Amino acid sequence: MYNGVYTIEQYAYVYDTLIKWLTDKVSGESLGDKLVEKGINSVAIYGVNGLGELAAEDIREKAEVVCFIDRNPSLIGTKRNGISVLGLDDLAKVPEKTHILIAPEFYFREIMDTLYEKGIDESRIISLSMLV
Repeated sequence: MYNGVYTIEQYAYVYDTLIKWLTDKVSGESLGDKLVEKGINSVAIYGVNGLGELAAEDIREKAEVVCFIDRNPSLIGTKRNGISVLGLDDLAKVPEKTHILIAPEFYFREIMDTLYEKGIDESRIISLSMLV
C-alpha cells in the first residue's frame, strides 16, 4: 500500500486517470455525472488522501458520498470535509446499495480482494478509471 513514496508505475496510473478526468471536466462532466449515468446514486470512497478527497468534491453535487473508507488508523473515526472515515472493520455500516469507489487505482486489485473477503459483493466495487 501507499507508504508516502510513489513509484514510476504508480505515477503512471495517477497521471493516466487525472488526464482522463481533467478532459471530462473541461468538457463539463463530473464524476457525479458519470455515476448517475451508471445508475449509481451513492458511494463510499476507499482512500481519503489525494484523489479520494478530490473525487468526493467532484461527486457531491450529483450523488451522495456516504463515507470514506481507509486503513490508516489515524484517520478512522475522523471526518474529512464533513464526511466520516470508516475502517475496514466498519464496512457493515456502509448501506447495501452503496457502491465503493476505490481511489488508489494502482492498488485496485488488492483492495478489491480485501473488500470481497470482508463480504462486499464485487458488483458494488468500482474504480476511478471505470468512471473516466
